[in-house]
Amino acid sequence: MWQAAQWICAMVALSCATPPGAAVVQSAYDREQTVGSNNLHDDSLQVLQAKCRGDGTDKYLCEITFISKKDPLQRPFFDIVSVARAANGWELKSGLCKH
Repeated sequence: MWQAAQWICAMVALSCATPPGAAVVQSAYDREQTVGSNNLHDDSLQVLQAKCRGDGTDKYLCEITFISKKDPLQRPFFDIVSVARAANGWELKSGLCKH
């Protein structure tokens, strides 16, 4: 059934996948620390909003708004990140703590 739905989406050039949101970007960011890939990770970073656009695969560019919970004024910051669906969740490809 799912394969048929994917085929229909492909035929009309639509993506049936829901783009990731703030929770997905936050989880991908937090995951970077658990794999020990970067010492620039900030535990106080909180993604508030994410507006993501896909390229027709499982890769997305996202405009994000985030804060540092350590900042008493909690000023918003902005970045562009790239996330991709991986076998065991989502992976941060660029942006934030990635170079």
